[in-house]
Amino acid sequence: MHFSLSNPRRLLSVLLAVLLGAGLLGVPTSTAQDGSNHMLWTVSKDGRTVGHLVGSVHFMKPDVYPLPSAYEKAFQASDVLVVETNLDSARAKGQGLIRQLGMYAGSKTLKGELADSTYTMLRARADSLGLKLARMQRMEPWVMSMVVPATQMKNAGYSGKSGIDRHFFTKAKKAGKKRVALETPAEQFKFFDQFSPDRQEAYLHYSLQKADRTVQMIDDMAAAWQQGDADELETLVQDEMQTNFPNLYQALIVERNQNWMPRITDLLAGEQRPMIVVGAGHVVGEDGLVAMLREKGCTVQQQ
Repeated sequence: MHFSLSNPRRLLSVLLAVLLGAGLLGVPTSTAQDGSNHMLWTVSKDGRTVGHLVGSVHFMKPDVYPLPSAYEKAFQASDVLVVETNLDSARAKGQGLIRQLGMYAGSKTLKGELADSTYTMLRARADSLGLKLARMQRMEPWVMSMVVPATQMKNAGYSGKSGIDRHFFTKAKKAGKKRVALETPAEQFKFFDQFSPDRQEAYLHYSLQKADRTVQMIDDMAAAWQQGDADELETLVQDEMQTNFPNLYQALIVERNQNWMPRITDLLAGEQRPMIVVGAGHVVGEDGLVAMLREKGCTVQQQ
């Protein structure tokens, strides 16, 4: 079966934004502080500021800009920008990775592999969004579980181009600041591709069941981010994810944080001060970077 995309670049940008956006999940209540109103933390060691940490949202509306001055001050005070993955590399390599990791092998199709109930919901939602499901038949369920909500977000005015990580990546590039990636685009895709077909379908089925709530949830999450309200973000997303998909939480949040920490620790100990911009769900919580840095003797203060 020949596979084609009506707009490969647009679909790629959607997928990459949602892949990165997985990090938005999982913001707990325990680290919220009275008076804090930014998803921005200062990292200090022995009384000296050694870096800044930003919890990003990867899909935002353009009207979120300009950001509060605290973010700009942190950026100006930093020598190197640290992001989840190099966004230029992701754009260049993403289409090939989708074909390599996000598509069925052989003659398998969504219609043939999904349960009738799941496929019926997918077809109805695709029709309502103007997605040409016939052109997406070879996409694996984990890809479709991102395409649907991402399309909804795009239709509601959200864009990866306005994402917080994209904003600082572009600023660093223009300013000639060094940019460091914590993982490759291939590693990001593999976190999703590693799940069994049954688990992929379960997540797709779940996302389709919740599709009517998607835009309202994103609106609420964006508002909570702008207010620096970690409590509200936790209420919206963390409990549900950990309860219904603990393996996904373990792979996307816990394991990735553990993989990143040695690199982050080295950067914070170096002469160049880093500004670390990763999905908000990676930043706080018992499995988050704030807690992990504190365990290593750092003082981490929300701004």
